[in-house]
Amino acid sequence: MMGLEILEALENATGKKVHELFDHVVGVSTGGIIAAMLGVKKMSAAQCRQTYMEISRKLFSQGIYAGAKGLIMNHSYYDTKKWIVMLKEILGDDCMSSTAREEGTPKISIVSSIVNLPTLQPFIHRNYETPAGKESHYRGGTNHKLWEAVQSSAAAPLYFEEVVLGDILHQDGGVLVNNPAAIGVHEARHCWPGEHLQCLVSIGNGRTVQDLEPAPLFNSSGAKQKILKIIDSATDTESVHIAMADLLPESVYYRFNPYMSHSYGLDEIDALRLEQMVLDAKLYVRRNEEKIESAAEKLMERETTMQRLSRSALDLKNRQGYYTPM
Repeated sequence: MMGLEILEALENATGKKVHELFDHVVGVSTGGIIAAMLGVKKMSAAQCRQTYMEISRKLFSQGIYAGAKGLIMNHSYYDTKKWIVMLKEILGDDCMSSTAREEGTPKISIVSSIVNLPTLQPFIHRNYETPAGKESHYRGGTNHKLWEAVQSSAAAPLYFEEVVLGDILHQDGGVLVNNPAAIGVHEARHCWPGEHLQCLVSIGNGRTVQDLEPAPLFNSSGAKQKILKIIDSATDTESVHIAMADLLPESVYYRFNPYMSHSYGLDEIDALRLEQMVLDAKLYVRRNEEKIESAAEKLMERETTMQRLSRSALDLKNRQGYYTPM
């Protein structure tokens, strides 16, 4: 809900939908759902918000007994089968690769986490192939269904069941990559090698202001607290933001991450809390109007003649099997 408020502000500022503004859209977990609806299904941010609210009310309106039973039987508090049915209804049954055939669809990357390897690794569900000789550093593929990509990217531990695709076990991409901006840059550099990065817009789903005072040394934390702190550190979004801000010019990189009045849960459906969430996001938009307008202007810049020629040459070389070694 927070991220969609920012995206709607960008749509209003440009008069275009998200799929018309970006060459490449990358999403993780809840962002993967948004990427699929805005990038592939070509919804507006407002339409996406309405669909999101309907999904949440249907999916998270569940009794404690059913949730406890699901945790014991499937390690899943919520009904994964019901979630799959909803995903198929919204996203259809197309493979990732076939979603790119419709004109105007940007390149889409939806990130999940591989959990059945010795170390956690990101998996990139793509609707594109990189040019020959420009293989991505990250494992991934184009052969899974769009809804499977979204399901695996949003398979939050204990909320939903893990997802088995082939011989790979997937969990929520946010377990490992909560801010996919760096992955987005990596993928874009391989899709358009040698091209200038015009604009990177990074959308966060809200943050709270935390007390940074250290706890007394004699108050040792328990095992649960230690594990939660490790998870928080591993899924931190702001450290990636700081790296992107240091590496990219201010006129290229735009990060929007609204402050929140409360720390909201993934399954939040309380009407008053959701209303406060929207108010928080609208306040952030008002305070950042100038920054949003700047990003909108950058996104609306037309490509130069040299860029068009460069892309045409790259496409021709790729079709004919020529490439420049990495």
